[in-house]
Amino acid sequence: MAEELACQSLARACAAAVVVDAAVPRPGLSSFQRPRRDLDPLGFAGLAPLAYEACLCSCLGALHGSASDWVECWLSSVGAMATSWGNPGLGSLFLLSLQAAALGLSLRRGRGDSVEAVMASSRIVVDESGVEAAVAFYRGLQLVSPRYLARISWSGLPEVDGRHSLEMLREARVTLRALLEAASLYDPVSRDAVSFMALSLGMALPILREEDCLERGVRRATYTLAGLEGDLLLSRKAGSICSELWLRAAEGDRRAEKELWRVLESTGPGSIADVVVNAVARLLYEYLHGSMLAPRLFCHA
Repeated sequence: MAEELACQSLARACAAAVVVDAAVPRPGLSSFQRPRRDLDPLGFAGLAPLAYEACLCSCLGALHGSASDWVECWLSSVGAMATSWGNPGLGSLFLLSLQAAALGLSLRRGRGDSVEAVMASSRIVVDESGVEAAVAFYRGLQLVSPRYLARISWSGLPEVDGRHSLEMLREARVTLRALLEAASLYDPVSRDAVSFMALSLGMALPILREEDCLERGVRRATYTLAGLEGDLLLSRKAGSICSELWLRAAEGDRRAEKELWRVLESTGPGSIADVVVNAVARLLYEYLHGSMLAPRLFCHA
């Protein structure tokens, strides 16, 4: 069936995208060439099969059943990730699973697989996911406890690690959309998920398409989004100076890029990288599904 083949193509693209992420060095982020002491890039390689499983499960679930099943697909992969690798890709798995569910829903409704149809369907997926999806989101955070969402209570929501947080979510009838809207004030992953994937598919993807290779596109997309959208951890560590440096680096300023490497020794724009991974997956899907030429990873290859 053509729709199921599309789901398989996206799942393969999701797996490849997380490997591409680890193959492109960027300031403050762990990579195969320049690993961070606190984050083994092997974890990103180990993330690839989990991304495949989460995306295939999410896409087929939305294609044949409920658009809200994707959250459990994501949570299952997060559990396996936490057991084996810690937290190398909570946010990227979330966005990839959401994109896969949006593709499945769009295909089920006869709207095709265009990027516009997937973006529109992502809003429907989030809206239909409801309270139990918000509970699953909290459970995922509890498994890996990412620092950038440790203070989700700033938005008036229960503490992630509170003893009765899940019960409080259910009692207050907090939906996934409400949770993501609250978290989007400081988390680019939530911001992307709640806004038609405007950051990943609306901003990062066009940048990737403009470049001759993924290495250059991934760097420029990361630098551009980091400069325009910001990252909570980076703001704490380096303040507003990083925004200017990111934007200069996006324009090809090597001195700005070198300064970012110096300033961001152990903290990088991880949530921005998650957003870019989602865009890479879409680009690779278009190749695997036959609508674009094969991309190159490195420009000198």
